[in-house]
Amino acid sequence: MAWGPFIKKHWQTALHWVVVGAAVGYLAWLIPGLVGQADEAFGSLDHLRWGWLFVAVPFGVSALVVYGELHRQLLLVGGARLSVPTVQGINFVENAVSTTIPVVGGAGAILYAIDQLRRRKVDSALASWSVLVAGVIATLSLLVLGSVGLGVVGRIPLALGITIALVIALGSVGAWKLLTHPEVLRHGVRGLVLVAQWIPGVCKTCRSAWAERADQVSRRLSARLTVLQPSGLRWLGLIAIAASTWVLDFLSLAASVAAVGASVPWGGLLVGFLLVQASIALQIFPGGAGLAETSLLALLLASGVPAAQAAASVLIYRLITWLGLALMGWLVYALWIHTAPLHLHRHAPELTPA
Repeated sequence: MAWGPFIKKHWQTALHWVVVGAAVGYLAWLIPGLVGQADEAFGSLDHLRWGWLFVAVPFGVSALVVYGELHRQLLLVGGARLSVPTVQGINFVENAVSTTIPVVGGAGAILYAIDQLRRRKVDSALASWSVLVAGVIATLSLLVLGSVGLGVVGRIPLALGITIALVIALGSVGAWKLLTHPEVLRHGVRGLVLVAQWIPGVCKTCRSAWAERADQVSRRLSARLTVLQPSGLRWLGLIAIAASTWVLDFLSLAASVAAVGASVPWGGLLVGFLLVQASIALQIFPGGAGLAETSLLALLLASGVPAAQAAASVLIYRLITWLGLALMGWLVYALWIHTAPLHLHRHAPELTPA
């Protein structure tokens, strides 16, 4: 058998399976230890309140599902109508890549999502815009909710919390108006075009076109992005969806605490939740591993939750919203290795003869 042609034909599939094996192996290595720690911390799972656990799991999964719907609604703004299962599949894999691959997981997740959308005939401008804007809206929603929430639970003065939220909201509107101004947008896109030519794996022919015809390419892309302007009503819907993601995630954490029989300390829990999200965003370790658990545990202990129950609730929450969701994402990735559409590359329009 001639191995050269066979390897040349199947190397990408083999590489995908290596990635799946490494990711699932990593998760499988972590889960028994965390389960053992939870059992040891709580003493006996016989005392677990299963009703609350069955609430925590769907809340945690629903938070990610709602974030996927945010992606789908943004695609609809640009006229791309993908099925719910397709968008959710991309969303679950994107989350798995982001939370299990060290340092570059965030960037890798963005590139994966954009690539999968392009495979499904979504133009590159809309694909990139929908993925990036979803992340921005979600982040800003968390900051606003966190500011108001800290004021409501008395961690900061309520007036200060509301003021911070208003500054973030008004500043975001102003930044959007500025960045979507045609001239500002064109210059910004031009800079991104010049940077994009250094991304590994990009078509050499297209990179050459971007370098030589940066102005022409930036005008085309900025013209496409200019029409991606959600209406006021749609903006409210997008913000509500993004906010719902964080509310569901937080309720999953609260249900995890209730599941071990502890009284939910709402103030400390909110601070701990925000620290967990900050740990994940830092991308120092996959999914904020170590930092997230330590900070959340410290806040629960400081709020008066007994050590055993605090440790068990943290581990249950992380098993659901980190390892559980990551495992689901990698399973989708494995399924799509042989079923996802092939990526038929099309050169930049600037290279197409008139």
